[in-house]
Amino acid sequence: MTTDDAKQDPLGLHETEPNPSAVRRGRIIGWGAVVAAIVLVGAVIWTADRHPRSDEGRVTANVVGIAPRVSGPILALPIEDNQQVEAGDILFEIDSEPFVIATAIAQANRDALAGEVANARGAIEAQRLQVDAARAVLSQVETALAQAEETYQRLAPLLEKRFTTPEAVDTARRARDTAAAGVAVAKAELEATRALVQDVEPLLARERALSGLVEAAELALRHTVVRAPFPARVAALTISEGAFARIGFDTITLIDTRRWWVVADFRESELRHIQVGDRVRVTLATAPGLEVGGIVDGIDWGVTAMPQNPFPGLPIVLRQLDWVHIAQRFPVHILLDPDTPAEVLRVGATAAATILGNADSED
Repeated sequence: MTTDDAKQDPLGLHETEPNPSAVRRGRIIGWGAVVAAIVLVGAVIWTADRHPRSDEGRVTANVVGIAPRVSGPILALPIEDNQQVEAGDILFEIDSEPFVIATAIAQANRDALAGEVANARGAIEAQRLQVDAARAVLSQVETALAQAEETYQRLAPLLEKRFTTPEAVDTARRARDTAAAGVAVAKAELEATRALVQDVEPLLARERALSGLVEAAELALRHTVVRAPFPARVAALTISEGAFARIGFDTITLIDTRRWWVVADFRESELRHIQVGDRVRVTLATAPGLEVGGIVDGIDWGVTAMPQNPFPGLPIVLRQLDWVHIAQRFPVHILLDPDTPAEVLRVGATAAATILGNADSED
């Protein structure tokens, strides 16, 4: 633009000729930005495809109801709601007096029968001695019979030769018959004394049964003290001393703090990129900015989308829209690393999970 032109157009409204190099540079920058955007979008899509992410996760753990094995009023409740307990800690104590009495009665019955068994053993020993005596008598009369038979058999042939008298032979025969009768009597007495011998086995069977009742009573007495079976957090405590604990009915609810999971819903099209054992990066709403690690512990094989007619035992995952075909989502169970801070873990807390795969790490 000349000086005269500038005077005629002081505001510079007239266009000037563009600089070709500037135009070329602008085009390069523009196309570069477009290419970079395309590459970035492709990278994001590839990453999302290879490393699926779910923002629909919730923290969970095993929630166990503790039911007593005996019934009775609760006399002691040394725990509080939300308290952390360790394995073996006392949760509550049931009135033990009825069980103490039952144990004492069972022990007394067992001891009384033990006395009967001892007396029976003494009687049986005496009866066995009587059997031994009857056997000895039988042995004696059998010996006498053998001698009388021998005498008779020796004298009888001598009568024909008149080497003995008929009176001697007759005496020998009567002695033999008398000895035979004595043997019969001794045998009968031996059998009678054998029949009198008592059998202690029925008493021993009763003793074993009473010993079992004693063990059962002692076991019930021990069960009046209910202890935590594992490290846990007390949840939803709604009882106090004086409440009646019923056998088989949950009295205390515990959250097992040994292992924690995040259950995250992933689209069915993403499951092909998820394998059991894959490493996972998890963020928790209870601890913004904190990332924890985990491992895929399992992938559900079935869900139900119809809550009015669910499949028994399968988790319910609702579809949000009925007029659009939406990919179904399946729960993926992610076992959190043991070093996850305990204070950020709460059942039902919101979590997000990103699948890293076996070859990747959280770094």
